[in-house]
Parts: sequence; C-alpha cells; structure tokens
Amino acid sequence: MLSGEQPWPDSLQALYDQVAGATSEAVLASRPQWAEQLTEWLRRASLDERERARTATWARLDTGTRSPGELLFLMAHCGELLWPYSEAPRELLQRLISRRAQLVQAWREEGRGEEIESLARQVEAELSKVLSRYLKRHPDELRRLVSGVRCTFDGRVLRFNDSVEVDLKVFLGPDKRLIGRLDQLRELLPHLREGRDKLVTFIRERATRIPWAECRDILEEKLFQLVASAEGLGELRGFLGCYAHGKREARWCSRASLLLARNLEEGGALSVIQNLSELLAHFEAPVEGLRGALHALVASLHEGKGEYERQRRVTDTCWEHLVPKAEPGLALVLLWVEEHLFRVALRQGVADAFERRNRARERVRGLSVADALGWLAEECAELWPRMESERRPGADELSAWRREVTRRCAKKPPLRKAAMEFFLWCAPDAAASEAELVTLSLVKTSTDRRLLRKLGEHPSTRVRFRVRAINAWLAAGPESSSEPETPATLTGALRHLRSAGALSLGGGRTWLRDRDLEELLLGAFGRVERDFSVRYPERFREDESVLVTRLLEELKHEFDSIRSDLNILLSQGQPVPLDLELRFRRRLVPEGQAPSEESPRPAGVELAFVLTVDVDGFLSTKRAALVRARKLEPRGEGQWAPQLRLGREQVDGLLGRSESSFCLFLVPPALRAECWMVPARLVRGLMDAQESLSAVSREGVQRVGRSLAQWMTYELLGLWTGDDRPGVLEWAEDGTASGPDFLVEISVRKNAR
Repeated sequence: MLSGEQPWPDSLQALYDQVAGATSEAVLASRPQWAEQLTEWLRRASLDERERARTATWARLDTGTRSPGELLFLMAHCGELLWPYSEAPRELLQRLISRRAQLVQAWREEGRGEEIESLARQVEAELSKVLSRYLKRHPDELRRLVSGVRCTFDGRVLRFNDSVEVDLKVFLGPDKRLIGRLDQLRELLPHLREGRDKLVTFIRERATRIPWAECRDILEEKLFQLVASAEGLGELRGFLGCYAHGKREARWCSRASLLLARNLEEGGALSVIQNLSELLAHFEAPVEGLRGALHALVASLHEGKGEYERQRRVTDTCWEHLVPKAEPGLALVLLWVEEHLFRVALRQGVADAFERRNRARERVRGLSVADALGWLAEECAELWPRMESERRPGADELSAWRREVTRRCAKKPPLRKAAMEFFLWCAPDAAASEAELVTLSLVKTSTDRRLLRKLGEHPSTRVRFRVRAINAWLAAGPESSSEPETPATLTGALRHLRSAGALSLGGGRTWLRDRDLEELLLGAFGRVERDFSVRYPERFREDESVLVTRLLEELKHEFDSIRSDLNILLSQGQPVPLDLELRFRRRLVPEGQAPSEESPRPAGVELAFVLTVDVDGFLSTKRAALVRARKLEPRGEGQWAPQLRLGREQVDGLLGRSESSFCLFLVPPALRAECWMVPARLVRGLMDAQESLSAVSREGVQRVGRSLAQWMTYELLGLWTGDDRPGVLEWAEDGTASGPDFLVEISVRKNAR
C-alpha cells in the first residue's frame, strides 16, 4: 500500500494484497475464487467495514497508477465495494469511465484483446449497477453523478457514453417524488446529444399525472430560482416546455411582472432582467405576459428610476415576441417607449439611437394604422414631459390637441381600442385629465364601452382607477347635469361647484366643517382598511407586530397622498385648508434582551395614537388614544375561530391607564371588508356577559364594532375621543420597554378660510 492511501479493512486486506501482486494469467484464473471470497466477506462485513472498504476503493479508483489486475478487481466488483450510503461523488460516472478506458488499454497492450471484450461488458454492467444504486439513494443528484458524460435517450432508457444505461421507470419511482426527479431530467436537456424531443415529451406525459394544485407552488419556486441564476435563460425555456400548465398561471405572471419592475427601478442584474423579460414573453392568453412586461417597463418610465440599458433590454425582448397585427395596442405602447428611449439615448450620446428608432417603426409598417400609431407615440412623447414642467401648455392648446387626436384616431375601431388603453396606461399623473377626456371622446359604440369595462381588469393600477372614474361618469350620463355646458372632468366639476358657491364649505359632521374633506379622509382610510382585510387570509400567519406595521405604512402613504389630492380639488393658487401628517415608530428593544412575555401566548400589540391639532395658529390641543391590536386566528381549512383571544387583564390594564382606550381586531372580510374598533370598556362588558377571562365572541364584537376608517375620521380626527392628561401623554411617548409597542403621531393644521 502506498503512503497516504486509505487502508482496507483487516478482513479484506489479505485478498487485496493477493490480487495486487498476481500476474495477468493468475488474475484471470483466480477471478471466480476471488468473487466467492468477496461475496462471503460482504455477508459478514459490518457497517464500519463496508464504509472503510468504500473509502479505500474510491481512493484507488480516483487517483494513482494501478496494475491491470488491480484495476480489474476494483472495476469488476465496484458495484459491491462502492457502498452508496454516503454523499454522491461529483462526476462519479465520468471518473469511472475514465478508469475503464485505462483498464481496456492496459489489457490490450498485454495482447489479451479477446479476454478484454467480455471483461469490458462485465465492467459496463457494474458501472450501470453503481449508477443505479447511487441514484436510488440520491435521486436529486443525477446531474452531480453524470456530469461531463455524453447522454442519449431512446424513449425509455437514458444511455451514457453509449454503454451505461438508466431505466427511467425505475429512476422516477412513485408519483409523490416525481416533481424533483422530473426536474433532474429537465436539467439534462441542454446536455443531451440525441432524443431531446423524446425526453421533453416523456417529462410532459409524466408531469400530467401529478395534480397541478399539488405541484404548482413547488414549481413556482423552482422557476424563480432559475430566473435568478446566471445561466437561467436556456433552463427557463426547458422548464416552460416541460410544464406547459405554467404558461397559464396568472400568479406566476404577476410575480414576474413585479420582480421585473423592481429590478428596473433598483438597477438589478442584466441577466435577471433578461430572464424575466423572456419568461413574461412566454405566458399565454388570458394571462398576457407581454402586457405584464410592459407594465413593469411603463412603471419604471413614470418613476424615472430605470437605467437606459436595462429598459432597452426589456423593450427588445418585447419586440421579439410581439405580433403587431394581433396587438396594435401593445405596439403603440412600445412605439411610445421607443420614442422616450430615443430621447434618452440622444442625451447620452448613444451611437445607434436613430437606427433603433427606425427599426421599431419598420416593425409596424405593415399595419393599416401604422401612420396614426407613429404620430400618436411621437406626439405624446413630446407633450407629456411638458405637462410636468414649467412649459405646461394652456387650456386652448390642450383642447386643440384633443380634437386632433380624436380626428385621427376615432374612425377605425382597432385604432380606438389601441388608443384608449394607451392613454389610460401611459399618461402621467399630470396629464390624467387630458387622458380621460380623450378616452371619453373615443368611446363611440357599445363595443367601446365593453372594452372600457374590460380594461378595469388591467394589470396597471393606474388604468383601473381611471377606468372606474370614466365608467362612473358614463353611468351617470351627461344629461344628469343641470348646466348646459358641463365641465369635462370630475375635477373640473368640483372646481366649478366651489367657484359658483353651489357646494357649501360647511355642513360637515366634525369640527372640520367641510364635508368634502371628511369624505376624502374617510375614502382614503377606507381603501387601506379594505385592502388590509381582503389580504388578511393570505397574511394571517404573520405576527401581529408585522401586520400592524403593514397597516400603519399604508396609512402613512395615504396621509402623504391626501395633500396632493386636495391640490387637485382646489383652484390653482388656493391654499390647502388642511395639512395632515402621520409618523410612527416602533419601540426599540435593546440588543441581547428578549421581550418579556406575560403569558405563553402573545396577547396583542399596544399602540398609542397621539393627535396634535392646531387651528389658525392659536387654538391647539394634544391628546392620546390607547389601542390594543389583536388578530383573529384560523380554525381549520378556510374557517376562522369563533372567539378572539384577549386576556381580561390586558383590557383592565388599558382601562387603568386611560378610559379613552380601544381594542382593534384584525379580521378577514365578514359582512364588509373592515377592521373592528371597539371601546375597551365595551369589550370588558362583553367579557363579563360571556363570563370569559381570555376571549371575546367574534359575533359580539362584530355587532358593536366600528370600522377603523370611521373611527379615525369621526372620532380620532373629529376630537370625540382622546385623553389629554400629562401622565397619559408621557406614557404614550415613552420609547423605553415600559411604553407602547407603536407610537403613532398625527398632526393636523387647519388654515383659515
């Protein structure tokens, strides 16, 4: 034995020494006796001896120069010596085939060509046995075991190096493990010399035997792992070719579109952007993956965060897969994107800017409406940036522009269809009124109205909101107005009513004395509440602190949006009558210190709403409302618990600090999609009536609860609740461990009218 080699077990060392020192004639003559001795040893060997024999065998097969007799012994009995109950060696088959070639060459050099033919066939059978045993033990390591060996498939058997065979019926096994093993076969497709179509057909047939609902989530994660890999493009095509059902998965398409939008905005890797674009292009109707890819592209253009090279890559992929004659609307959007990128390319000095622009126009040259599409894309690329700058065109210019668009685009139905989606989708917020007006002017027939309603299911949120506004106007009809000349948009109508005095500034239900402001606040909070409740069945597994953080982040976003909405409703130059601001922060837990638990089960999250009001600079108030949030837990598949778990001591603790305390219950949609806000005193009474110490009835809370949006608008901001005692305010603003989990600070500044 050479120095550094792994030793054999003592019970096998004598046999190996006899083999290593024998001549070629002795090896051939003594093979039957050695086989019997080895079989007897296998029958008596312990697990430790088997493992030591495997290590010694692999060490001698993997490296070093061996005699022909020694190689023959190792190769002819590798099926017994290479014990598969360990980690699968990388490139196992390639290394064994290399040793087999050395064995054949050594015996031929000794002039024993006739004997080696039968020995080579026996060795090939042993290699097949070794591979099958390893695959049976490690079915997910097929690529690792056979890497580097050429492969063919004849419809039933995978054949490596034209000699080593693997029967796929044996390899695949039962259906419950089929997904992972089919995925292993799919990874072989790029390395297959012959029979690729046969293997794809085989994988598809076996995949159809698995219920799609069981394998959909697993395949989704595998798909997006391929998207994130560097060599994912070829793998993606093979994956979608094998699992054709995935091309109709709307959830996969939405996820890919969101990931593409985020990568474009944040400057993701070019390979990932290319993979996502290619993936979206392969989705089938009614999912419309191309529309999802364009949605991400248009969103990045509106945000102004994407880089030219990444946007260029997505645009080229969309052009490759788009059929302009079938989708003139998407062709129009791409033409507008090309015009935008053309202007960016000119500023950056890109050499082929004009060539790319001309190439895009040639792609739609065969359409009968090609001239109108090109004109519209160029006009909008020039006009819309002006709407957001100091060079904003006047009302007369915009009116003339709308009439010209209507004259060019309203005659042909395909052009009307393309233009309607384009204006609702691609117009920036500054040009929203003009886009809605042009869209209304293009609605000529009942077919156009049906198309407009269908656009309400568009992947873009911008399109869906604009369609709802237009459909509401169409449902009311222009005859509902008492004025002979009605304003063109809802915004214009509100401005007209305000200026004419037809809309009273007073009459509100709170101290704000403005019903419009109150309705604006109630609608904004209601949208957040409805969205949270609708998505609760998907997120109920999250901790209450995470759910509350999501809710507060959405409320903060709506507070930030209200000021811009007020600016739209008011005449230009008029001061905003109400300034709202919301900030929240979470209690900091010192590093290395775990939060204390009063009970083995979490009892909710404490919030403190601190409201500061300043009216006209001389009337002010500051008060706090304490809230404990608790979520509703599931009870079985698709069912919810009849009780909301809440300890009586937690309610008493709230009431001990302040009578202005509430309980917020995070629940899925019941009669309405809302979260329930109930005074803590009332919750205490319900628990007493039910004689409960740790829960309150869900039905009881639903009967007495008020929605979060109404509570925030009419009670919190309406100053019907809150505690202004210094001790309560001091505890609410305490950021240490003794304070609330969340501090929500709301400031309201109301200017004079």
